Amino acid sequence: MHNHLRLTIAAATGAAALLTLTGCGSDSSPAADKKPSAAASAPAAATTPSAGGTGGAGGAAKAGTLEGGWISMQNPGKGVVLTVKGQTAFVVEAATGLTCEGTSTGAALDLKCPTGATRSKGKVDSVDATTLKVTWEGPAGTDTFQRSEPGKLPSLPALPTKK
Repeated sequence: MHNHLRLTIAAATGAAALLTLTGCGSDSSPAADKKPSAAASAPAAATTPSAGGTGGAGGAAKAGTLEGGWISMQNPGKGVVLTVKGQTAFVVEAATGLTCEGTSTGAALDLKCPTGATRSKGKVDSVDATTLKVTWEGPAGTDTFQRSEPGKLPSLPALPTKK
C-alpha cells in the first residue's frame, strides 16, 4: 500500500515538474526578430469550447480548457496524472508506472502507450476551471480529474492505520 502511495506521489511530482518545464520554455532568438505571420495574427476558431488554449498571462490556463496538470485519485494507490500543453498530452498511470504521450484535440485524447497501459483513447465528457471528466476506451472506464496548479501538489488521502 505504501509503495503505491509513493508511486502516486512520484508521478504527481513528475507531472508537476513536466508542467512547470513545458510552461517555461523559451526561444533563444531576440524578440525583435519575431514577426507575426498572417496566420498567427488572424483569430483562430476553436472547434469546441473546451479546446486547449495557450493560457492567459503568466502561463495560467483559462477556465474550461484542458491545458494544465490534472490528477485523479479516485482509486487510492492507482492515481493518474494527465498533463496537457497545447495539443500535446501525457498520462502517467501510477499503478503501472507507464507513461503515454500523444495529442489532445480538446474533445478527445489520442495517446501512444506501451503494452499494459489502460488509457490510450479518451473522450472529454466535461471540463471546467477545477474538474475534468474523461471516459477512456477499454477497462479504465471514466476518470474524474482535479486541476493541479503548478508547484502545488494535491492533498493526499489519509494513510491507513493498523488497528
